[in-house]
Amino acid sequence: MELRVRNLKPEAVAGLAHWSRNTRLDGESLSLTLSNEADLPAVNRYLVEQGVEVYALRPQHIALEDLFIQIVGTDGGL
Repeated sequence: MELRVRNLKPEAVAGLAHWSRNTRLDGESLSLTLSNEADLPAVNRYLVEQGVEVYALRPQHIALEDLFIQIVGTDGGL
């Protein structure tokens, strides 16, 4: 997921670990890796309850080849 947010505090980022394996914040861009897209409403609700202003939510689908590279690495595991 890619979200555009404001007023995101470190405590709120830490709480996202409940849903996300990987969380990255770069300015107003928040990237999350959710195991299930159905968790998105709960994540949005949590962020709003934490006082975060959510401006955009964009699902990002990873290509199978990219997923393979993330798992195995660029050297092919050799």
